[in-house]
Amino acid sequence: MVAGVFRGFNTSLDMLLGAAVVLLPSAWVATSLTSGRSVISPIWLGLARYSLAAAGFAALFVLRPGSEPLGVLAGSALALVLPPALVVWHQRRHNTMRPE
Repeated sequence: MVAGVFRGFNTSLDMLLGAAVVLLPSAWVATSLTSGRSVISPIWLGLARYSLAAAGFAALFVLRPGSEPLGVLAGSALALVLPPALVVWHQRRHNTMRPE
């Protein structure tokens, strides 16, 4: 959303859609693996995740041909980097095993 202040609403929307294209298949795989009912092997789920992301990028650029590729790429990169970085930050901040 900060990009909207500097670059405009369309750039913010492109970043959000780029993040959604990456996060939605990842969320589906995570819920499938943790549900306990998954009959699909993790390898096939990983392949499905990347296939769904590729289809999502294709659909995004077909439905919004004026999308800025750099904004979409920046949003998807942030979606890949921020969740693990926040988990590491949270674990370091709330570390229960403190040295004495």
